[in-house]
Amino acid sequence: MRFAVTAVRLMLLGILLEASTAAIAGEPVLIERPDAFKTLVNPACSQCVKEAKRRVGELKPGDPVLAWTRTGRAGGAIPHRFFLQPYRVIADTYGTFVYDPDAGFSRGYPRSRDFTFHGWRNGIMVMKDKDGTLFSTLSGRAFAGPRKGVKLKAIPTVTTQWGHWTETYPSSVTYTMFEKYQPIELPKADNADSLKSRGPADKRLPTNTAVIGVSYEGKARAYRLADVEKAGGLIRDEIGGKPVIVLAYSPTQSAAVYAPQIDGTKSAQLVNLTPQKDGSFIDEKTKSRWGIDGRAQSGPLKGKTLRWVDSVQCRWFAWAAEYPETELYSGGNAAE
Repeated sequence: MRFAVTAVRLMLLGILLEASTAAIAGEPVLIERPDAFKTLVNPACSQCVKEAKRRVGELKPGDPVLAWTRTGRAGGAIPHRFFLQPYRVIADTYGTFVYDPDAGFSRGYPRSRDFTFHGWRNGIMVMKDKDGTLFSTLSGRAFAGPRKGVKLKAIPTVTTQWGHWTETYPSSVTYTMFEKYQPIELPKADNADSLKSRGPADKRLPTNTAVIGVSYEGKARAYRLADVEKAGGLIRDEIGGKPVIVLAYSPTQSAAVYAPQIDGTKSAQLVNLTPQKDGSFIDEKTKSRWGIDGRAQSGPLKGKTLRWVDSVQCRWFAWAAEYPETELYSGGNAAE
C-alpha cells in the first residue's frame, strides 16, 4: 500500500516538475498521456436513418454530432457520445476526426491511419503521427518532430445535433452502431491534465467563452457565438479584404463561416443570405434555402455549396493560446 502511494506521489511530482520547468522556460506545457485513448480505425459505415432505428431510445435528438459536409450523400454525422468521447481520434475513409471536450471543439482533417491521441498542450488536445510529429488538434499545426511547421488542411465540418441533422439528411452516412459501441456521457468537468497544461489566460474574454475562430487570408479572428446569435444568426464581415459570412443557430449550438460564393465556380457574384427562424437561410436572388452546413437544400441552387472557410467552434482560452495574435470581432468590420 505504501509503495502504491509513493508511486502516485512520484508521478504527481514528475508532472509538477515538468510543468514548472516549461513555465520557467516560457515554453507551452506538454503533458503526454499516449495511452489515455485508443484511435478508432475504419469503423463500418451505415446510414443515419438505419442507425436511428437500431439505437432508438439511446440516440437522442439533442445528441451533439460532428458532421462532415463535402462528400457524397450530403456528408455524414458522428455522434459524440458513441464515438468521439470514447476514442477522441477517429481515422476512417472520410477523414481524421478529433474531439476535445476540454477546449470545446470537434473537427476533421484529411484521412490518415497514422494519428493517435498523445496528450495536451496549452490545454489543447495533441495527436501524434507515426513518424513522431506532434500536432495541435485545434489548428492542425505541427509543433514538434520531423515535420515541425507543417499545417494539416482542415476539412469542412459543422457541429450540430442528431435530430436536426437526420431530419435534413436521413440518408447521410454515420457509423454502424454495433453493441460494442456504448454511449458515454460527455464530461462535465475539465480534465486535470488539460488544466495543468494551460498557459496564461488572454483576458480579453472569460476563459470558457464560446467562440468561432477563423483562420483566413493569413489572419486569425474570433467571434463570440453570443454576438452572432444577437445579430440574428448572421454576421457579414471582411477578413484580409475578402468577404465572409458567420452563421449561427442557437437551438443546435451550431456555427460556421463561409465565403458567400458558390464553391467550385469562378463567379465573383456574392450570395446574399437572410436567416430564418428554422435555422435555414434564404438566398435573396434565387430564393434557394440553405443550411448552416453551407449546402442549398431547395430551390434553383439545390445541391450547391458555399466556399467553406477554415473555422472551428471552441472555447476562447484554446483559440487565444493557439492564435495569440488573433483579433476579436467587435461589430462592423472593426476588431479589437
